[in-house]
Amino acid sequence: MKGQVLFVIWRESIEALLLIGIIYAWIKQHVDSRNGLRYLWGGVAIGISTSILLALLIYGVFNVLSDTGQSLFMIIMEFVACILIVQMVYWMNCHSGSMKSEIVSGLEARTENQHWWGVTFIVAIAIAREGSEIVVFLSGVIMSLNSANAADFFAEVGGGIAIAALTLYLFTLINHYVPWRIFFNTTGIILLFLAVSLLLKGVEGCINLLIEYDYSVPDFLYYPAWNTTALLDDSGFFGNLLNSFFGYRSQPIWLSVITFVFYWMVIAVIFLRRRKYA
Repeated sequence: MKGQVLFVIWRESIEALLLIGIIYAWIKQHVDSRNGLRYLWGGVAIGISTSILLALLIYGVFNVLSDTGQSLFMIIMEFVACILIVQMVYWMNCHSGSMKSEIVSGLEARTENQHWWGVTFIVAIAIAREGSEIVVFLSGVIMSLNSANAADFFAEVGGGIAIAALTLYLFTLINHYVPWRIFFNTTGIILLFLAVSLLLKGVEGCINLLIEYDYSVPDFLYYPAWNTTALLDDSGFFGNLLNSFFGYRSQPIWLSVITFVFYWMVIAVIFLRRRKYA
């Protein structure tokens, strides 16, 4: 999972920082900007606090479950994370070009007569949304945190936020040459691969539980479809990186292959249909 944490934090932090930047620039043009900024940072604090509480809740629930309960909880979270990633990428694909105008129009509607609580509400909801997605996406990592790996995890979190801030700054300098839509589309594709990686882990976890409890499972579903270990072993550095981000398996079972193909067929239908009716 190393590197996956940093990427997810980086990608999601960019959205959150972009939103804060848009709202900050809008407030600075307002005659009552000093008062408005207090509500902006208040919304940021509420959103971050909500995300942290969710992470603690997931960690707490996981630790009171039995071994089987923990396995089921992990599987459910992996499925939920997969669905959320696809939903988020689809939303960004639909709104990345008009996000700034939508945010500004929403702010104007909610701050009539200087009702700055509207700013707090928008920012808190947006930050909590991004934060909760991060928590769900990384739930498997969060649930496995201990004294041995906690330092690495928080280092990647801090690194992801720092790189996101730097990326945002660089894009403000070159956004005339590289539109945000291209950036979000490119990282969106990587996220869709990350989603299928989580889906495969969930599906493989399901079949392992069924086999463990002696449920009848067609034999061919858990037979290896091929073996590319000699070419690229998924336990090595590069193989593990491809495993985490793109769902690579050097010895995939047939159920994983079927799931992978079915997933991309569904993704193709969803996004091609959206483009057809756009």
